[in-house]
Amino acid sequence: MTISTLSKPRVNLSESKKSCTNLRDEFQLVINSLDCLEDCYFSIVDATGKIVFVSKDFEKLDGYVINDIVGKHVMDVYKLGEQKSVHIKVLNEKRVLKNTLLRYTSATGHPVELIMDIYPVFSGREVIGSFAVSRDTSKIQALTDTVLQLQKALNNQLQRTNNNGTHFCFDDIICSGESMKSVIKTAKKMARSESRIMIMGETGTGKELFAQSIHNESSRAKEPFIAVNCSAIPDTLLESILFGTSKGAFTGAQEKPGLFEEAKNGTLFLDELNSMSVVLQSKLLRALETNRIRRVGGNKEIPVNPRIISAMNADPKEAIENEKLRSDFYYRLAVVTLESPPLRKREGDILTLSWHYINKYNKILGRKIEEISKEVIHILEDYNWPGNVRELSHCIEHAMNMVDPTDSALLVQHLPAFLQVQTSKIDTMPTIIVPKNNDYKQLMLEVEKDILTQALKRNNGNMNKTAKELNLSRQCLYYKLKRLDIDIQHEIHIN
Repeated sequence: MTISTLSKPRVNLSESKKSCTNLRDEFQLVINSLDCLEDCYFSIVDATGKIVFVSKDFEKLDGYVINDIVGKHVMDVYKLGEQKSVHIKVLNEKRVLKNTLLRYTSATGHPVELIMDIYPVFSGREVIGSFAVSRDTSKIQALTDTVLQLQKALNNQLQRTNNNGTHFCFDDIICSGESMKSVIKTAKKMARSESRIMIMGETGTGKELFAQSIHNESSRAKEPFIAVNCSAIPDTLLESILFGTSKGAFTGAQEKPGLFEEAKNGTLFLDELNSMSVVLQSKLLRALETNRIRRVGGNKEIPVNPRIISAMNADPKEAIENEKLRSDFYYRLAVVTLESPPLRKREGDILTLSWHYINKYNKILGRKIEEISKEVIHILEDYNWPGNVRELSHCIEHAMNMVDPTDSALLVQHLPAFLQVQTSKIDTMPTIIVPKNNDYKQLMLEVEKDILTQALKRNNGNMNKTAKELNLSRQCLYYKLKRLDIDIQHEIHIN
């Protein structure tokens, strides 16, 4: 039996043909001769791809118990497609692969990165297995990442020496999935133009993060970035904040510029735009059409030139239909649109973001979490995340406060209580049967009504308990009941 190499002749291990059951014993001699190599791991599979041998150090690296995986197919254990399994590739192509980079996620949810040399094992002309020598590059990668993070921080600091009012740029967006990478690519294209942008997305999806990043990527980066949350300010006050005031407009009023003027040639970000009254929308529409504003109480028109980026957390078509948003106002602002995707649609990003926040709170709280249990990974990836990235951040922060300083793994008992029982709720949700040729919008309303009705029944009509179970605020639950015309007494039959 021989190991095929490209750098030297085949090494003869035995003159007689050995069965695959003896493969492990044969290679133990080779492995013993390589004890001088530090941070190396060894693995062997037979001709069918079943794992024959794995060195003991792999238990700590992979999180698998060796006795549990020996005899199983390598692709069943590591959940890799055939194109990614280097062992299978060597078995199929019957050639050596050297310095091959392999990235995957361990059983504990930790990212693993290896450099591998994989050799086909021959008995005569027949390939009876493959043998891999792997080196863990995580220490080198960690050092490289630290250097890159320091360089990024330095670049960001240099970029913001003009104190333009921002905290984020595109490099600050944490993602690994293609969906968010595609959105970032689109946003960078938008940054190169002067068109007005409408960013749409649910609460907690990072709409302002995108707005700041677009500003810092644009030709206006050295100018101010001014943001205002339209839902947090009453209309009477918001008008004077946006347009400014003239002396005598009301008692105590002074000549004061508004945000349009303060933004100068920079960017004005209007967040939660759908919360603005229709009356104020009309006044703002004129300013958008003429690029001129008139301070409250004044009669002088002032030219303004900020780029407008706005954001909404509601469906614009629905807002227009409900007369909460003027169509001409919307189309004036939504020259180009960007959708910030909810976390549940960002494939692969939940675990990436979780590790980002774990590492953050390891430093802040002095913890030493290096692993995430399989159960926690399952819960995190199964949960719907209505609060999106902001909610995930808060959940990880809660969990990191619950772990002890000596803990090395994040476990289910560390999670917030509502996440610990999340999996048990799946069985209580109603079964949805979609009839043919049904109106989609009406169907969704019926489904939502069924979910709310069943939840109210389970909680005997208690609004607080129902809101908590559905992860809704009490105010939001009342709104949904009113919108769906659900009468608790008649629909739920509560005495």
